[in-house]
Amino acid sequence: MDRAKFYNIVRDSLFNGRLSQQQVEGMEAILNFWESPPVQPKGEFKVNWDIRSLGWLAYMLATTYHETAQTMQPISEYGDDEYFTREYEGRVDLGNTCKGDGAKFHGRGYVQLTGRANYAKMTAVVRSFYPEAPDLTENPEAAKNPSYAAIIMFYGMFIGTFTGQALKHHIGHPEQGQRVDFYNARTIINDLDQADLIEEYASKFNFALEKAGAKTEVLC
Repeated sequence: MDRAKFYNIVRDSLFNGRLSQQQVEGMEAILNFWESPPVQPKGEFKVNWDIRSLGWLAYMLATTYHETAQTMQPISEYGDDEYFTREYEGRVDLGNTCKGDGAKFHGRGYVQLTGRANYAKMTAVVRSFYPEAPDLTENPEAAKNPSYAAIIMFYGMFIGTFTGQALKHHIGHPEQGQRVDFYNARTIINDLDQADLIEEYASKFNFALEKAGAKTEVLC
């Protein structure tokens, strides 16, 4: 993939003619994992990896663009401890069963990982690629490490761990006559909230990726 060409296109189409070093570094973490993960995905992750299409990458970049307010950096959910406690404290569905879990496990990363149970689940996933990674339940701020945040986003959106919806349910290979539905793909993260905007972003990222020659080679 010609990354310089990719950045030249998205700079104009999505970033108002200017890209900061931080924005580039955030996208690099995502592109690097797409092209060369530190170890080969296994199990269900590998099954999905082998059927991925370029639209999956475009939609993950678009989701990052939206969820991080265009910074392309893993961030913390907006709010304070009082807000997080009100929204998440005692949420058994999120695994928040200990006092203080609501604030401690607020949203972080490219896709706003939330809840003790999700931090515990993603610790194992991240460690399968980076064995030295910390326990995210003990160090939740580590979910904002770009390399870890990329893995969390890829795994969650490939497998469908966030809402039960996955990239394969909405985005196929257009050259094979398969459906590409960037609008309803929003259900992978958050119902159809801002689905039309993210659809537009995904189309622009997809165009840039195609023009830059991005590929989806199967790992050996």
